[in-house]
Amino acid sequence: MKISFQGKPQRDTDLHVITVAKGQQGKAKGPHMPLIKALLECNPDFKGEAGELITAVVQGAKGGVRVGLLGIGDTAKHKALDYEIIGGKLMAAVIALPVADVFVEAPGLKPADIAAMASGVRLRCYEFKQYKTKNKEDVLPDTFVFAGGAAHAKAFATYEKLAAGVHWARDLSNEPPNVLYPESYARRVTAKLKPLGVKVSVLDDKALTKMGFGAMMAVGKASEHLPRLVLLEYKGPKAKAGKPVALVGKGITFDTGGYSLKSGDGMVDMKYDMAGSAAVAGAMYALAASKAPVHVVAALALAENMISDEGYRPDDILTSLSGQTIQVTNTDAEGRLVLCDAMWHVQQTYKPRAMVDIATLTGAAMVALGEEYAGVFTNDEALLGQLRAASLKTGDKIWHMPLDKSFDKAMDSHVADMRNAAATRFGGSSTGAAFLQRFVQKGVAWAHIDMAPVMVNKSDTALGPRGATGFGARLLADWVMSHV
Repeated sequence: MKISFQGKPQRDTDLHVITVAKGQQGKAKGPHMPLIKALLECNPDFKGEAGELITAVVQGAKGGVRVGLLGIGDTAKHKALDYEIIGGKLMAAVIALPVADVFVEAPGLKPADIAAMASGVRLRCYEFKQYKTKNKEDVLPDTFVFAGGAAHAKAFATYEKLAAGVHWARDLSNEPPNVLYPESYARRVTAKLKPLGVKVSVLDDKALTKMGFGAMMAVGKASEHLPRLVLLEYKGPKAKAGKPVALVGKGITFDTGGYSLKSGDGMVDMKYDMAGSAAVAGAMYALAASKAPVHVVAALALAENMISDEGYRPDDILTSLSGQTIQVTNTDAEGRLVLCDAMWHVQQTYKPRAMVDIATLTGAAMVALGEEYAGVFTNDEALLGQLRAASLKTGDKIWHMPLDKSFDKAMDSHVADMRNAAATRFGGSSTGAAFLQRFVQKGVAWAHIDMAPVMVNKSDTALGPRGATGFGARLLADWVMSHV
């Protein structure tokens, strides 16, 4: 669907929308004032609340015209995210109609506000239907035009790239595991990012084994699709000199739980266990497509956690890339094992000044935070503040979680340097983070984002339909753009 900005529609449009602030419906302005008046008379309960939309085909001098009034709430209190949510709600309503083209007038709003509204439209304008053989009809409009000009288009340009990164992250996460597995995933990332100037290198199972990725290889060796580590580096024009920042994503393309087997119900949706890596890939796309003046490196730790006579077992002792040994107490605590080797390699290779890992790490985070927030654990208050600022701006919600010595102690093992899962089920997201902290090198500002609670929408939301959320792509990209 094309989104553009122009002074007026080039032809009669299927839906002509005019925005109205809360309580200002009686003062609505536009070229269809008699039609607007008729629309309000038919909908006396319309108050102009944010995202509230009324439409009708009303009779005018030239016959039937579909006109809509879109409430935008109390604009005195709005930030960009509020306008994005309004745009997303508008898009959801348009999909339900459906119509082929839409023209939106937003009298009194600044170009930045209208660009944000267009961003919400773009984020909500997403479908994943390629595997359907029935009901594949496209219900998205062909065009979505906002009244505006060059200033509006300029303000929208970065939003457009960020939304494209989110959509790609959703695409990757929504793919079935028989289509997206470590090798095919690595090929997709290479094909997508290399043309944008991102340096891409892929370490296959042979290289990983030779180099000593003992934890990562243990997780993935039971699958016919063996692990891959995808390394990305982007250095934009006018990037500052000095050490880069690093992003690391968990990419378990399917998780059975291994010999610590999940239940049947618990295995459903485990194709989304690679959503952290998709967030990193989407962020890297947005940064490179925007030509952001930043230096960032990334790693996608890709593996399948399956069962075979090659699989790793409880009580195995693994030697990680760092040389630290790990007693396996739960093969379903596999995400931290692929991450710990990837994090160590990134630090050894690129010497980043800050590193953020993101993963669908624990069900415990879902118990603690529900389905609205991802948990964030960190060793650096400044980094926490930066991520919070990015969260408030993008709507990717995070909540600071505890990480102290008691959680670290819970990861001690009597037969190895550490265990991969604590003996108690309590505080599982914090003990998982404590495990990862043991692989953070001195002087590196680090944050771990446990996005298990927000990897998938169980139903449609203002900015995304049911399915993969694409959470983290905008959060990470905004953090890098704003603070690096």
